[in-house]
Amino acid sequence: MYPRPNPLRARNRYQVLDLSSRMEGASPHRLVAILYEELQNALDSAIRARESGQEVAANSQMARAKSILAALEAGLDFDRGGELATTLCGVYRAMQRQLATAGQDVEKLAEVRAGVANIAQSWRALVA
Repeated sequence: MYPRPNPLRARNRYQVLDLSSRMEGASPHRLVAILYEELQNALDSAIRARESGQEVAANSQMARAKSILAALEAGLDFDRGGELATTLCGVYRAMQRQLATAGQDVEKLAEVRAGVANIAQSWRALVA
């Protein structure tokens, strides 16, 4: 007897493979850009899940977003990054706090998402 296909598991597996392939050989600047993209995707998914009442999926995506923010913060180089690294650290921590207190508030999630979009756009311009 074969197990029933699980579309969610298949999608998650595809996302992991896609992310892995994008990260292979990427420059440090491109890796940060990928993290911003994935953070935006996680927040988008969390917002959609909250709006449709899928709390488990929303919580999973919120946890993913928090993990990505922690990874971005951990990757900051305070010696070479100076004031920009310090500023980004404060922004990432503020976003983590806002996610921690968002609860069911989709507007708070959307605010974080908008902030990430602004930073991601600035990062892309900086790298280009």
